[in-house]
Amino acid sequence: MAFAGRYRIIDLLGEGDRKRTYLAMDTNLQRKVALSLIKPGAALSDPEGTRREVEILGQAGSHDNIVTLYDSGVFDGTEYLVLEFLPGGTLRDYLTQISRQNRQVPVADVMRFGRQLARAVSHVHQRGLIHRDIAPANVWLDERQVAHLGDFDSAIRSGVAQDLQTLPSTTEAYASPEEVAGERVDERSDLYSLGAVLYELTTGRLPERDAVTGVIPPPPIARGVPQPLVAITHRLLAARANDRPESADEVLTALKSAGSRQEEALEPWLDSLPFPLASILWAYHSELDSRTKIDYLLKFFEALAQFAAAVQLSAYRSDREFFDNHRAAWFGSDSENSHTTDFRVASFGVWVNLSQRLAKTARRLLSGNAGAAKACYELFAANDPDLVHVLTSKKLGELLLAANDCRNAWAGHGGAAGPSELDRRLGVLEDLLARTRSLIGAAFETWIMLKPVSFTYASGVFNLTCTNLMGTRSAFRKQRLEVGHLLDSGRLYLLNTSSKRALELVPLIRVIAGMKTGEDAVYFYNRRLRDGVRWVSYHFSGEPELILDDPDVDELLSDLHSPDNCAERR
Repeated sequence: MAFAGRYRIIDLLGEGDRKRTYLAMDTNLQRKVALSLIKPGAALSDPEGTRREVEILGQAGSHDNIVTLYDSGVFDGTEYLVLEFLPGGTLRDYLTQISRQNRQVPVADVMRFGRQLARAVSHVHQRGLIHRDIAPANVWLDERQVAHLGDFDSAIRSGVAQDLQTLPSTTEAYASPEEVAGERVDERSDLYSLGAVLYELTTGRLPERDAVTGVIPPPPIARGVPQPLVAITHRLLAARANDRPESADEVLTALKSAGSRQEEALEPWLDSLPFPLASILWAYHSELDSRTKIDYLLKFFEALAQFAAAVQLSAYRSDREFFDNHRAAWFGSDSENSHTTDFRVASFGVWVNLSQRLAKTARRLLSGNAGAAKACYELFAANDPDLVHVLTSKKLGELLLAANDCRNAWAGHGGAAGPSELDRRLGVLEDLLARTRSLIGAAFETWIMLKPVSFTYASGVFNLTCTNLMGTRSAFRKQRLEVGHLLDSGRLYLLNTSSKRALELVPLIRVIAGMKTGEDAVYFYNRRLRDGVRWVSYHFSGEPELILDDPDVDELLSDLHSPDNCAERR
C-alpha cells in the first residue's frame, strides 16, 4: 500500500533524531524520491518544526547545490516531507568509505565539494537564512558526486529574534564556538561549520576544541595541499567570528584559486562540463590507441569551437536590435577575411573564426564601463561571470586556432604516421587540452545545460522538470528547477544556477532520438545538404550521422550573414 496513496516505500535510507527517511517511488510521476517521516516524539516536542522547515525550504528556493523539496503533508497523523532522491548517499558515507579504504580524500574532491558547498551557503545567506547545521551527514551527493546541502530543520532567518533552545539540536562537532556557547549567531557561524567540513575532508580529522575559546588552532595541513585551500580553511576556523571571511563568496573565490592547478583528476572536471563536450573527452580518456585518442581530441576542440560560437550567438540573438547592429562585424568581410563565410558548409576553421569575431564584441563590452559589462552579462543571462569571460577570451581563441592548425597540418601529411609521430601529435594535443582545462577551470560548475520536459505554474514561478545534460553519462537525469519564463521543449538551454532566466541556445546542437534506435543522443550541426541538415554525434556510435529536415536551422542560417549581402543570398 502506498503511503499517502502515492509513495511506495522501497528501503530505509537513514535515520536521525527527528526523521526517518526512506527511498520511495512516487507512483504518480514514476520517479524515486526521498520520503522523510517525522517521528511522533519529534512532532510532539516541536509541533511547528515541519511547517517551519517547509517554509525555510520554500524561502531557500531552487539551487543546484541544495536538496529540492517536492511535497509535504500529514497522512494518518504522520507529518512527512518528500525530497529529491540523491543516489550518492551523504558526504558522511563518502568519508566513511574513504576511511575504510585507508585513503585520503583527493585534493580535487576537497576543492570541488568546497566550491559546491560555498555556492549553496552563499545562496542560503542571500535568501536571508542561516543553516546552522552544515555537517557531512547533512550533505547529499547525486550520481555525479555533486554536493547538495539538505536538512534545514535547524535553520533560522537572519536578523530576527533567536530562541535556539526551541530548535532541533545541531551537530556540535561542526558548530561554531558561539553556537556551542548558546550565543547569538549570524552567517559567519555557517562559515565556521563549512571550515570544519573542509578541514575533515583535507585531514581526515575534526578540529579540536578547548573549554575556553571553544576551538584550538588547527595544526599545519599536510604538504601537497594548495596554499589557498590551507589559508581559507584556517581563516574559516577562527575562534572569533570577526576573524573569519566576510562571506561564502569570498570562500568560493579562494577555492577557485586553489582549484586552478593541474593536480586535479580529470574525471571530476569532465563531470562539470556540458555533456556534448564531456562525452567526447570521456571517449578520449577511455581509449588506449594513440590514433583514436588524437581523433577524439580533434573532435573535442572542433566541438568546443562550435559550442563557444553557439553560446555567443544565442546571447546576442536574445536582443534582436543588438544582433542586427553587429552583423556586419561578425559575418562580413574584413582585412583578415576577404570573403564572407557560408555556414551551410561549416568547418572547424569556420567555427573558430566566428567564435573569435563574436568574442571581440563581448570583450569590448566587458572592458567598458560598468553599465556595458552588466549589459553583456545580461545578454548571456549570467549572474556568475566566469563562463562569459572564458568563452570570450583571447586565450580560448588562440587554443582553438592552434588545434585547428594541427588538424589542417596533419590532414595534409602525405604518408601514414608511425608510432613516434602519433605519440608526438598526441603530446601536442594533450598539452592544448591541459591549457584549455586550466582556462575553463570551474567555470561550468554554476551552469546547467538542459532540455525542458514539463512545467507547472504557481505564484509567478514556473516549476520546470528538465533533462540535465551535464557530465559524461548518457543516461540523462531529470531535475526540477524554478525559472521565470516558459521554455520551448524543442530547444536546449543554458541556465546559470543563480538565475531564473535561461539562455535559449541556437539550434546548432540538438538532442535527437535516432531514427534506427530511438535512443536520445547529442548531435552537432555539420552542414546543409540538398536533402536536409546533416547532424553528427561524437559519442553515439549507433547512429553517428543523421540527415533531417530542420526549418529552425534554415532560419538560423539565413540570419548568419552581413546586411551587405542580403540581396545576394536571396
